[in-house]
Amino acid sequence: MPENDVIIIGGGISGLAALHYLRRDKPSLKVKLFEAEPRLGGTIGTDRIDGYSFDSGPNGFLDREPLTLQLCDELGLKEQLERANESVNNRYILKGGRLRSVPMSPPKFLMADIISWPGKMRIAMEPFSKKRPDGIDESIYDFACRRIGREAADYLVQPMVSGVYGGVAQKMSLQSCFPIMREMEDEYGSLFKAMIAKAKAAKAKGKKSGGPSGPGGWLTSFKGGLDKIVVRFQEMYAPFISTGKNAESITRANDGFVVAFKDGSSETARNVIMATPSYETARMTARLSSELSQALGAIPYAPIAVVCAGYRTDQVKASVDGFGFLVPKKENRKILGSIWTSSIFAERAPQGMVQFRTMVGGDGFHESIDLTDEELLTAVKQDMGEIMHIEGEPHMVKMYRWKYGIPQYRVGHRKLLETIERELASIGGIHIAGNAYYGIGLNDCVKQSHKVAGLIS
Repeated sequence: MPENDVIIIGGGISGLAALHYLRRDKPSLKVKLFEAEPRLGGTIGTDRIDGYSFDSGPNGFLDREPLTLQLCDELGLKEQLERANESVNNRYILKGGRLRSVPMSPPKFLMADIISWPGKMRIAMEPFSKKRPDGIDESIYDFACRRIGREAADYLVQPMVSGVYGGVAQKMSLQSCFPIMREMEDEYGSLFKAMIAKAKAAKAKGKKSGGPSGPGGWLTSFKGGLDKIVVRFQEMYAPFISTGKNAESITRANDGFVVAFKDGSSETARNVIMATPSYETARMTARLSSELSQALGAIPYAPIAVVCAGYRTDQVKASVDGFGFLVPKKENRKILGSIWTSSIFAERAPQGMVQFRTMVGGDGFHESIDLTDEELLTAVKQDMGEIMHIEGEPHMVKMYRWKYGIPQYRVGHRKLLETIERELASIGGIHIAGNAYYGIGLNDCVKQSHKVAGLIS
């Protein structure tokens, strides 16, 4: 008989959420979680230095997912939730070296200078655009060009893709990244028609509809930083968690599986939840199925560097009343964009200071991983200095570098998932969770972990 009913490998948000749901719903099961690093949380982490609060990875989630809000309540964190302030509605895109406001309504769009009048006319022709050819996994860029024109694809859609995924729109799969857009086109024949129909349906129910990329939601974090959810998991479930335990391989046992660790120890279990990055899951499952391992290993990742910098407010001559800005690829800048963290959340910078959270890298700039810290900071200071009209040096800098930062749902992602799902079903007892498969956000990870936990008995 295996020693455990369930072993969870990986102590990021996905593994921790799976542990919570198993302990909540099936307390009789013997469950253990193992994390290779000395700390939990994966890319989620917060450093508090001299009055600043720096998030190392994601800085929040959208409050549209009931499961995530319920999870926060069950963890006793409901009172710690912090919704971003109204400044999040002010968003910008760099065009021609100048920040242009992103229009959030049709009247504002008509007056906005982010798209030329010919570009606006092309967008207005969206209901008459060509249909998608049958049987293809269309890229987001091709979809945008076909539906709303190349200018909008370059200056509205592409920066959104790089901002969310760190991805290149020409490579990313519409079906896998924004399935709702594809469904809207298939059902209504037009995004405009779909949005009007959904808005009417939502209004009839007294609700507010979202956009084509997905349901609406408000950016939410915890007072002082996102790491509070990880700390709370640690406090609640410490007896079931082991850190510094690096799993090496998984093999079959008579009634389950053997998880071997790099320190020479091993554990057995009837079920294993793999809540690790897909390339690590590929390595560990190689002896169970070569097809599974190859499909997992074929999911690419993009590097991301997060450069947090603090300045005195009088050093920054541009307005910081907003969420931040994104940079289209055509602008030929090193940075992907910047979030004005201290403008949208409280207690992220000392009084009289501002915090910029600037991203560098992505799938279009893999060379960023080879930059030294000095080169990286120089690139950020140059771009931010010119765009935000900053004078002088930052008073505080904290950098986080993720070589494998964000999984890329490229064209063909759905085919990889089909192989992964088929092989997992064949093996039985091995489950996957994480941001490499069905969605990269915290909400997506919680939903997947909840589903996986529900499959185990």
